[in-house]
Amino acid sequence: MTHPGHSDSLPGARIQAYFEKSGTLRKYERGTAMLRYESPEPKIFLLQSGTAALHVADPSQSNDLNVIHLVPGDVFGTTESEANNRIQMYVLAKTECVAYVMTASEFLAGCSSDPAGMFAICNELTQTSLRALRKVGQFAFFDVRGRVSSALVELCTLPEAKSHPKGFLLNTTRVEIASMVGCTREMVGKVLQNLQDEGLISLKGRQTLVHAGASQ
Repeated sequence: MTHPGHSDSLPGARIQAYFEKSGTLRKYERGTAMLRYESPEPKIFLLQSGTAALHVADPSQSNDLNVIHLVPGDVFGTTESEANNRIQMYVLAKTECVAYVMTASEFLAGCSSDPAGMFAICNELTQTSLRALRKVGQFAFFDVRGRVSSALVELCTLPEAKSHPKGFLLNTTRVEIASMVGCTREMVGKVLQNLQDEGLISLKGRQTLVHAGASQ
């Protein structure tokens, strides 16, 4: 399975060239907060390698939700600070990541010389936002089983998913899945057991084998 929307298209080449010209290549260790949206200096990123995740957190309620995963080719960030928002947003490196980074001022400075690149980047930022909105929509329209099933399908699209003769092999804990679907790890465990009983997945320790038919 491939990540939706990625291709070796002309817009993708323009985006890469724009970041190479105006941005800085940086490396982030696993577990590092690559971006905090409340930072006084807004930034835009183009992920080159690794997997990251956009999180939304409400510190007053001790809630933290993994909204979407980000993979190489994804553009994310903002041109304005979200400092006054009670709900915090940040991007966490799930693995070691390498990304081009531009400050908002660096991005705007390059617009006059490369308007096509600027529009391509803005379009990708919009696509990332739409993916996040669609994921949030699942909390309104999907039950827990639907959200867990959707999370497993999403995990199968990530670079860390291993191809298997019967489908895709995931090394993901119940806690990680719970952070993606907004429920307890105990509830995730019950849903996973039900999916296994129905022959859609196989469980062994922290490994989950998503059978080919279930990952479509």
